[in-house]
Amino acid sequence: MTGWGKKLADVDEEQLRQQLRTETDPKAVKRLTVALLYADGSSPYEIERLLGIPAQTVYDWLDTVAEREGVALGDLPRGGSRPRLTDDQWDELTATLQAPPSEAGIDAPAWRPSLVREYIAENFGVKYSHAHMYRLMKKAGLSVQTARPIHYQADPEEQRRWRAEFKKSGRR
Repeated sequence: MTGWGKKLADVDEEQLRQQLRTETDPKAVKRLTVALLYADGSSPYEIERLLGIPAQTVYDWLDTVAEREGVALGDLPRGGSRPRLTDDQWDELTATLQAPPSEAGIDAPAWRPSLVREYIAENFGVKYSHAHMYRLMKKAGLSVQTARPIHYQADPEEQRRWRAEFKKSGRR
């Protein structure tokens, strides 16, 4: 364990200052600022009072700066869960989705998220949430279209007149 003030003993302070001038990642800028304050003699608890960053986070960031030596101080890419569909299944699905549902033997005018979800469950044995279908369809190159509440070319005056007539006729 390093003593106070020695966490960045092997880190070049000028390199940190240079990197801070060119850094665009907000997280890296925060880490560099904390490291420079620490290098200038501020304790983690003084940095906490000054910046509002918890002292434990300051310690963690100092460790990160020391480990990476000023390189790539932003968050590392996070791995997600691996896809449930294999590459071959994904290729088959995207090819199917590029054609109308009728070509897949489905009686529907267009692919909808619920329809894609059922198709995947039946053909590949994989179950996804309804919400995930929107992401999956976008990834496959499809757009989910919804009906407009008001047509973009509609005349507002004509709509008001029609509503007034509709109410008078009692067909409400």
